[in-house]
Amino acid sequence: MSDDRLSFPRPELRRRTARGAIVNGVFLAGGEGLAVLQGLIVTILLGPSTIGLYGIVTTTAMTIVALKRVGIDEAYVQQSEEGQEEEFQRAFTLELMLSIGFALAIIVAAPIVMVVYGENELLALTIAVSYLPVAFALQSPSWIFFRRMDFLRTRILQFIIPAVSIAVTVPLAATGVGVWSLVIGPAVGNLTGAAAAIIVSPYKLRLRFSPEARRRYFAFSWPIFVTAASLLVIQQGQVLGFNLHGGLEAAGYITLAFTLTRYADRADQIITTTIYPAICVVRDQLDTLEEMFVKSNRVTMMWAFPFGAGFVLFAPDLVNLVLGHKWEPAIVLLQGLGAAAALQQLGYNWFSFYRARGRSAPQAVESAVLVGGFLAFAIPGLILWGSSGFVWGRLLAAACVLAVRRVYVRALLPRVELVLLGLRGLGPVLLGCVPPLALRFALWGGSRGAAQAIAEIVLFVAATGLATWMLERGLIGELRDYLRSGSLDAVPEASGNDPLPAPSA
Repeated sequence: MSDDRLSFPRPELRRRTARGAIVNGVFLAGGEGLAVLQGLIVTILLGPSTIGLYGIVTTTAMTIVALKRVGIDEAYVQQSEEGQEEEFQRAFTLELMLSIGFALAIIVAAPIVMVVYGENELLALTIAVSYLPVAFALQSPSWIFFRRMDFLRTRILQFIIPAVSIAVTVPLAATGVGVWSLVIGPAVGNLTGAAAAIIVSPYKLRLRFSPEARRRYFAFSWPIFVTAASLLVIQQGQVLGFNLHGGLEAAGYITLAFTLTRYADRADQIITTTIYPAICVVRDQLDTLEEMFVKSNRVTMMWAFPFGAGFVLFAPDLVNLVLGHKWEPAIVLLQGLGAAAALQQLGYNWFSFYRARGRSAPQAVESAVLVGGFLAFAIPGLILWGSSGFVWGRLLAAACVLAVRRVYVRALLPRVELVLLGLRGLGPVLLGCVPPLALRFALWGGSRGAAQAIAEIVLFVAATGLATWMLERGLIGELRDYLRSGSLDAVPEASGNDPLPAPSA
């Protein structure tokens, strides 16, 4: 038996999905590693004020770009229309039209941003990044390979962008180009990635307008637009809030904290990106969906929870030993946002299971709660108690989001308990914290140098890894078998116990 969206027999779905996770993990880790390395190098070279200036530009541009990301790519992957080349062209046309509109929105926003922040250089910088929406639209051929679960080709196309970007950005920053190095480098990377995607596309990039397709994609996409708008409020709101509270350097501190701690979601991004096409294939099989949700989240927590704990334990060392003492005010933000980012990864991919069934509206509810919590707790906390109050506000907002998320998870997957799943993921991290904290308390009062910090990090990684192996060795062994075996059981047929209607698309 086969599925017309796949380039391989359907019984191989589990093995291909597991191997796809490895491919995605390797390329995403490599790409994100380059991005982190670039971020650390330019942070050291350029300083807080310059990073704060660029943080304002990127926050403005990328949050507007985020409004454009209304899920047309996911709707394309989810659909099963006849004539896939024509369907891709219809989706690409909508994506390109939206992109042009949002590119113009960035240009219109440029003078507003300049006036709000009182920095004349922001006008030219913001206009200079207005190409981003169109560049992303021209990379749309990667959707085709993603739908086919051809992850290797998808990731190669995406890896081109950070590889070219760092090769251009760092030399420019080192030779005194300043904040413009952070604009020119990514521009060269994105345009190179777009050119590569167009060259290898199996379908022609042509405009194909369809009112029926527009209505169909809009019905899927409007809740995702609400989610993107919510992120705009939070990302722009926190930079603006810190700028008003403490000036451009304070904006630099929150930009650094957000830039580094956002990598807490990378394991979830790898797993969710890998399994989304598979979820679309088995979307009517409740037992299989529950298995995929639980196992994908257990794997995600193996990264997200230790990542957050690492920032709580070692953010002072990162600042004092790597970035420099001028970044000390960012320590509490790194610790707090690291913890909040890890907490929000619990069950984070729940919306993919709804989207695969053609139901994207529930995510808009969670996004509204996230924004409400941010405005009710984080911003007042910043005004009253500074960075510490902001951090506690973000943690309270994350708790509200988890409460809403638990309701929706139980509605779709009745046998899944999010709280128990989170406690299971927290166990290895708590055990992993014991050895480094024991060493820290044993040496309390002495000078804390690089050697002690490195020793604590090694102890934390080793202890967490050992605890994870002991508590999750069954799942790890199962994943290992998926990678080794060439004859796994087929994904089961629909069992008829699915209480939700099949998607209409």
